[in-house]
Amino acid sequence: MPLSQVSALADNPQVVRVEAERMPHPMLDRVPQQIGADRAGSANNGLPQAFTGKGVIVGIVDSGFDFIHPFFRDENGQTRITWAADYMTGKQYPDVEAVTAAMHSSDATKMYHGTHVAAIAAGSRVEDADWVQSTHYQGIAPDADIAEGAISSVITVDGLSSVTSVMAFSDIFEYASQQGKPCVINYSLGDAMSFADNRQLEEEAISTLLEIPGRAIVVAAGNAGGTSRLAHKEADAEVGGCGVCFNDYEQYGTYFGMEMKVSPGQNVRLRYTDSSYRTIKAETVVSAEELAAGTAFLLGNKRLISYARGKSDDGYDVFYLTAGITATYQTTERLLITVGGQGDAWIYADPLCAQLENVADIANHSLAVDGYSMAWPAMMPQVISVGNVAHRFQIVTMANKYAAQGGTITPTDLTSIESTKGEGFLARSSSVGPTLTGDIKPDVCAPGVNIVSAQNFFIDDDTYYSLAGWDIAALDTDYETCEGLSGYFHIMAQTGTSMSAPAVTGAIALWLQADPTLTVDRIKDIIANSSRQPDSYLTYPNNQYGYGEIDAYSGLLYMLGVTAISDVSRHQPQNTTIILDGRQLRIAFNNVAGEASKLSGNPVAGDASTLSGSENFTVKIYSTNGRLLLTANNQSIISLDHLPQGIYAVQVTTHDKLTTGSTLIRL
Repeated sequence: MPLSQVSALADNPQVVRVEAERMPHPMLDRVPQQIGADRAGSANNGLPQAFTGKGVIVGIVDSGFDFIHPFFRDENGQTRITWAADYMTGKQYPDVEAVTAAMHSSDATKMYHGTHVAAIAAGSRVEDADWVQSTHYQGIAPDADIAEGAISSVITVDGLSSVTSVMAFSDIFEYASQQGKPCVINYSLGDAMSFADNRQLEEEAISTLLEIPGRAIVVAAGNAGGTSRLAHKEADAEVGGCGVCFNDYEQYGTYFGMEMKVSPGQNVRLRYTDSSYRTIKAETVVSAEELAAGTAFLLGNKRLISYARGKSDDGYDVFYLTAGITATYQTTERLLITVGGQGDAWIYADPLCAQLENVADIANHSLAVDGYSMAWPAMMPQVISVGNVAHRFQIVTMANKYAAQGGTITPTDLTSIESTKGEGFLARSSSVGPTLTGDIKPDVCAPGVNIVSAQNFFIDDDTYYSLAGWDIAALDTDYETCEGLSGYFHIMAQTGTSMSAPAVTGAIALWLQADPTLTVDRIKDIIANSSRQPDSYLTYPNNQYGYGEIDAYSGLLYMLGVTAISDVSRHQPQNTTIILDGRQLRIAFNNVAGEASKLSGNPVAGDASTLSGSENFTVKIYSTNGRLLLTANNQSIISLDHLPQGIYAVQVTTHDKLTTGSTLIRL
């Protein structure tokens, strides 16, 4: 309902509790290979493998949807988006025909986030000339059905509260139930955690939705990185605090927004200073009672407002102090926060605003600690929260190519922004745990830096040009004229946990295809027992990576019991191509150029001469319960006529680790 009607609702004696929190904000050419899903579909590498998301619904709750992009079309040119709802207009599109007629969500001229996210999770294979050579792109679950719920990230008096997200979750899960299919929903949005339990009803609703097997919600961890977000003044300290650092490094680095949890009788001193904290421009002291009740006051040329947040579970007063989203600070400015008076007190920097920092030359003002930057609802134990691993810092965009004009192309480089320990490690912007309640988060990580995916066709010129620096290419084989627009569909690169979350969503769709009854607990068990651990110096799970980087293929092996077979590798062979042609299994080894030798016709054992000097190889086929069904030496074509329908593990063993590995097939 519109927020203007909430007061009347609250007067109803049957209503026990009312919540209306602010709306969360938005937080694949190489991703399938990086998470072990590259051979999950017959459109990729010619392997008709067992798991492509077929029979699973991938839900996307986000903003800015393009329903007709080639990333969402099947081989017949029909959209794979089978259901959609637009919560800004109240319209639902219950089938493919209605979705196709709608063409896009109502916010598609300004927003693009949802289109990019959906294509990562479940995009179809698309081709791109890529200026020099043909390149293909594909999402993780390219045969899944797609359901999309368009929501607004802006809250107004008559607009939407974050309960709209819960409505979208419920509607998509209900649609999946009607179709008799399992469903995993991606939510690449988030808001700040809180000391006050003001999302109790939302969390109860989400938890209830996830009690049914065959359902999961995947949430982006956030993009606040390893910044300092929490400071704690202990009860025996007379005063304590920290600084607030404004910078242009973070997306929201010049906004001021802090939640505080305080004891009765305390006061808060705010000093507006230069970057050294020595030159004081303005200063004020406000009692904790005034702030907890809600008040407004001037600090220099900024009007600060506190909003009452109620009580924490342990009885402390909680308030939110902000200068508003229009009052930004300069990067040369600082705020110094000091809490005085007996008792504990906590300062929590909203991840959508500036971070805390320690001030060494002021006693007891170095209380800020790293971490605690997870977003809501990623911090909920019932969801799968996802961090961001960096695999590609540099990327060549159309702007790079045009700027070169025949000379040297200089790629866009995010190394200084996103690198922690280099490629394959946590991205610097990826939010980390623990939660405010001390729980380990995120649950898992996936690639999220420079991820190439669909760009919304319907964005207006201003939005397009604001994104032009991340435009990778136009799909020159796909031209559209509609609604006064004409042109080619584009693909672009984006970075953030918004991009890593849908990679995990797609992987879970593959697992749900294998077992439609998976629960959230079982999915977390698979993640815990199959994820790669990027940093060997850490123990897992931890507050940076969770259980590590997701491995869709190893997860399939684990859930099918194949990992219990000692002779089966947990990885796919990098330089071996395995093709199931009817009931014939064909093995070929890639040459130096990466092309499989004699994939058509009749490969012979001599093809194995590409094996780093060895011509001997063994192929073994196992059932998923561990039985060895067939062994073949140096045979490139193997008949499987005697095997019944089912899923099998194929192990190819050579004397080269690049050509040794396993894959799954379905007869």
